[in-house]
Amino acid sequence: MSSAADKPIDVRHLIAELPLAEHARRADASHADLTPEHWSFRKPFAPLDKAGPNLMRLGAMLEAADLSPGLRVLEFGCGVAWLGRELAQAGCRVVATDIAPRALEAAAAHDARYHPELAGKLRYAPYDGIRLAVASGSQDRILCHEAFHHVPDQAAVIAEFARVLATDGSAIFMEPGPRHSGAASSQAEMHRHGVIENDIHVQAIWEAAQAQGFVRMEVGLFTVRPRMLPVAEFQALYAHEFERGPPPPRPAADTYRELARPVLEGFRMFVLHRGAAAVDIGPDSRQRDGLVAGIQVLSLRPDAKGLDLLLRVENQGSADWLPSGAHRGAVNLGLLLLKPDGTLADRNWRRHQFLKAPLPPGASVETRLQIALPEGAALSLDLVAEHVRWFGEPGFGRRLSLGG
Repeated sequence: MSSAADKPIDVRHLIAELPLAEHARRADASHADLTPEHWSFRKPFAPLDKAGPNLMRLGAMLEAADLSPGLRVLEFGCGVAWLGRELAQAGCRVVATDIAPRALEAAAAHDARYHPELAGKLRYAPYDGIRLAVASGSQDRILCHEAFHHVPDQAAVIAEFARVLATDGSAIFMEPGPRHSGAASSQAEMHRHGVIENDIHVQAIWEAAQAQGFVRMEVGLFTVRPRMLPVAEFQALYAHEFERGPPPPRPAADTYRELARPVLEGFRMFVLHRGAAAVDIGPDSRQRDGLVAGIQVLSLRPDAKGLDLLLRVENQGSADWLPSGAHRGAVNLGLLLLKPDGTLADRNWRRHQFLKAPLPPGASVETRLQIALPEGAALSLDLVAEHVRWFGEPGFGRRLSLGG
């Protein structure tokens, strides 16, 4: 004879039968055993037997998020904020929010004990299940790592995401798949804690997102576990293509399907784009790709203030450069100070704003600047798309160095 505990739970009934306040209470109660030393603070490296797949999924999510220092990031359903904490340490301005007060309290206690340097860099905000405690249009990114499937009203949460995102912002999700609620682990959680373990259907989410003004949705195809080959088999498959011949052909659709199948059986990684910029105009300096510059010294002479430099800067890439300034993607001339031995002394020694209007590919502009170098120092010149990347990063381009 089966008991009520053995009967499968229909997550749709669980959501409909209880008020929002009870769902919130149960979510908070599920964090009752949290302490500042709880194992969940060691994610994504704990539990260790799942660290590999966890890190690979996280890497795919972060790649899709296109993050950079200075971005305003909201972590939704943060739990103990292990992800938001790392992003804050990397220079993002992070608000971490969760419907469970116990999780936020444990996260704040952990920070006070182990990460006092994050004071002022990571803010915790309670979530009442209805409205996010952040201003409208105030966030560049929303990251939702395995939390969206816990909410009772996905459409309402998407509406809040649309409210708080900036016009060119995006929400990035890593979630379980469309059969999640029936999995044994999900049924166990619902029986034990009464919490929501909902399914994720990307088409339904896209329809709700369109109704809130999102203009584009992308779903990631990626693999988690590498297929290890004997070296002889690898050489037979790829050595000719990569080392002596043309680039390998683009995989057929069936190849993508098979590569992604192990992940798609249990996970969905997708992005909702708020604004139309990524669709309506070409690439610009808010993205990492296509940023290539040429810097030519037209004249270099000493004067009463140090050095007088006249430069010609050319856009040799495929992306438009946004006008100079401090905003994301603004292109400035970066002056890096070098020690007498040529090693880097100060990566952010000076900025020179030289663009008053967007600069398209193939165009160039001249600019003059006066520099007083410390005695014995040298100078390296590079362009920087603010909060995106330096043009001269390895694999992208070269800097121009001038001796002192």
